[in-house]
Amino acid sequence: MGVFRIGFFNIFIYLCCAFLYSVPNVCGHNNMCFDCIDLEGCKAPKHFLKYMSAVDRDKVVLRLPTDKPDPMMDRCLNTGYTIKATLNGTVCSGSSDGLCHAIGEATTNFTITYSHCGDCYIACDCYSQENGNARKEGPIILTMCLAAFYTLIQ
Repeated sequence: MGVFRIGFFNIFIYLCCAFLYSVPNVCGHNNMCFDCIDLEGCKAPKHFLKYMSAVDRDKVVLRLPTDKPDPMMDRCLNTGYTIKATLNGTVCSGSSDGLCHAIGEATTNFTITYSHCGDCYIACDCYSQENGNARKEGPIILTMCLAAFYTLIQ
């Protein structure tokens, strides 16, 4: 009889720990704002939201007055929004700092993190922001070269 009680007690403790572990996943606290080097200077409007997965559209919602602030997400999302569930894909967001941020399910896998950052690099059009000056200088240099060539031919 004593062995049965110890076994039942161990199963009860295991189930309690499993329940406590699953609570953050159900409540949406298993999301992470990634520190992407590629997005450091990439600008995005304050209310910018781009979903890489259609199932995540209903997970980013307006914050209710009863919702507790989440400092980890507040730096990535506009202050009026919160995430109510764990994300399946990537959400690219603008925030009050005017930059583009990548948000996804928390992970320590570098490949997945790099994928989230890459998705937002494309969604926020960071490439054109970095090379904006080069795109403006290219036609000017081409025009100057053509003018010099025309002068040499004359």
